[in-house]
Parts: sequence; structure tokens; C-alpha cells
Amino acid sequence: MLRLSANISTMFTEWSLPDRFAAAADAGFAAVEIQFPYDFHAGELAGRRAVAGVEVVLINIPAGDLARGEQGLACLPNRRAAFGDAVLRAADYCAALDCHRVNCLSGRRTDDPDRCWATLADNVSEAASTLGSAGVQLLVEALNRVDQPDFVLNSLALADALIAHVGHANLGLQYDIYHVRANGDNWLDGLVQRLAIIGHVQFSDYPGRGEPGSGTIDFAAFFATMAALPYAGWTGCEYRPTGATLASLDWLPMACETPP
Repeated sequence: MLRLSANISTMFTEWSLPDRFAAAADAGFAAVEIQFPYDFHAGELAGRRAVAGVEVVLINIPAGDLARGEQGLACLPNRRAAFGDAVLRAADYCAALDCHRVNCLSGRRTDDPDRCWATLADNVSEAASTLGSAGVQLLVEALNRVDQPDFVLNSLALADALIAHVGHANLGLQYDIYHVRANGDNWLDGLVQRLAIIGHVQFSDYPGRGEPGSGTIDFAAFFATMAALPYAGWTGCEYRPTGATLASLDWLPMACETPP
């Protein structure tokens, strides 16, 4: 099943974030996702979402100081309290936005690898329980080794290992075909093999992270695969348009005409 959500952190950036809900709705999207909504009051965003009539299907847990290179707090032994606060903040935004999934960026190794891994596993387990009590599913994502060589989860194998180790029913995988392709892996095989644990799918073209058709990924095959799989979640357009956002939507008819 193919249900598309627009990532309004990477798309529709010609508008301010509060105005992107309406812009996405006007472009035909019934749902949006937001990487980090925290620069705006949750109530303001909730009001704009309601007026636009779109669903918010995913946000990220606050990931630390992105400007200083942090890519998540969950693996950092000296930031455990900050990660706990970030989980609670994400839960508050989910409640305001009626959002039921959050993605956790694991972070970069800054300490002994075994210590970072143990911290990550403990934090993810606790966050899965906390968020589950609020009706929110926790996801983890594998970034690629080329763009993020120091990221703790920089392969699907490591994400698999974390999910299996934690073993929490409220923990799933966010599967991004750009990162899989950048690692040189087969995005189709990886997708089909992990369908039981995938909570959200994202895409952008490779290389460049642009819209479908700007790189080398076979998106006709991707959309056909998504339509045929027994996957009931959302598929997020997390790409950076190579030009104006509206001009980057030429691929939409191909996706929408994909047979179920």
C-alpha cells in the first residue's frame, strides 16, 4: 500500500514551517512529517495542522546541538539526562500534533564503542517504554557510512542488532532507501526482508538526496514494490528539491498511478 507523506523540513522550504502544512495540503498531500518541530510552539503547529487538514505521521526526538555536529543523544554516556528530557519533549509534541511515531537518531561515537552501544540500548529500551505509554511508537534509523561514518547505527545490520537486543514490542525500524543505497546495499531486498519490523519508510534519490528522477534509483520499481507489499504505514518524501518544491513533484503521477 502506498501512502505518501511530505517531509516539510526538507520540502516546501519556500514557506515558513507553520505555513508548510497548508502548502503540502494544496499540493495534494494528506500527511506530513517533520524532522525537528521544536523551534515553534506545539500549539501553533497543531492549529496550522488542523486548519490544513493533514495528519502528522512522524517527528524526530530532539537530537542535541545539530550546529555543533551532534546527530542524536541516545548513544552518549554523558547525555543520558538530556536524552530523557528529549524523549519527554517529543512526547509532548506528539500529543499536541496527534502524531504516533517518533524517530530516534542514535548519535555519533564520542566514547568507547562498547560503552556507547550499552548506553544506546538502555536509552532506547527506556524510551520505547515511555513512549509506548503515550501511544507513540519509537523507531531507530540506520544512516549511511559515507555521509555519517561515526554514526553508531551506520548499517542495517547494526539497526537489526539493536532492535533484536532491546527486544521491545514498541520499537521498530525507520527504513530510508537513500541510506541503504549509499551503503551499496540492495534497497529492495532489505525492505522485503525487514517488513515485519519497519514502522516507516522514507526515500530520496541517490546520489544527491533530490527528488525521484534526479539520481539513479529506479523509482518505478520502488513505488510498485511499496504498492504491492502488505505495508500499511506511510512512505515519507524526505528529499531536498533540486529546484522549487512544486516543480519537483513531476514524479507524483508515476507514484499515484502505481497499481495496488
